[in-house]
Amino acid sequence: MPIFWNSVNMDPKRQFRFYLRFPTLGQGLRIPEYVIKTVTKPKVTITSVPHTYLDHQFNYPGRVNWDPVTMTLVDPGTNEEDMATTLMNKLGFSGYSFPTNPNDFSSMSKAKASTAVGRVSIVQVDADGADTEVWTLANPFLTNIDFGSLDYSSDELSEVTIELTYDWAVLNGESATGPARTTGKIPAYLAE
Repeated sequence: MPIFWNSVNMDPKRQFRFYLRFPTLGQGLRIPEYVIKTVTKPKVTITSVPHTYLDHQFNYPGRVNWDPVTMTLVDPGTNEEDMATTLMNKLGFSGYSFPTNPNDFSSMSKAKASTAVGRVSIVQVDADGADTEVWTLANPFLTNIDFGSLDYSSDELSEVTIELTYDWAVLNGESATGPARTTGKIPAYLAE
């Protein structure tokens, strides 16, 4: 087995080799790949349920929770790709409306909120641009929009930070890496 750092053929995954796939949902709703500055990958938290018996505590796995994904976008400010406008439109298509009509009883729903965001994939690529890791979020919707701040002493680009909550994330497609489909059996590579 070659030593990892000694081999010129090894190409470890790099943090800067990524992009996001957002669907195009019409005029004023496009989030292009080039505006994404940072993104967190999906994170799983498994709760622990304790059971106490005499002087002992035994722990059992509980629920699986998928933590929200956070991303920072640069706002290009062009008419067609203004991120503040795009995100406000997505909020509106999620079902939110200003309380200006006392007879308007509509509100947000998971179906509208998830449809407004669309199918989101976090794609990590290799040096040749080929996909090496693709996380696809199931039923994502906006749970936080931070339009940033302004500062006379700064010449930084304006940024918007958003948070997406989702039900689960699939790694590398439906048939690739994911929950074991053979319940009760330990995969051969783990049994060694």
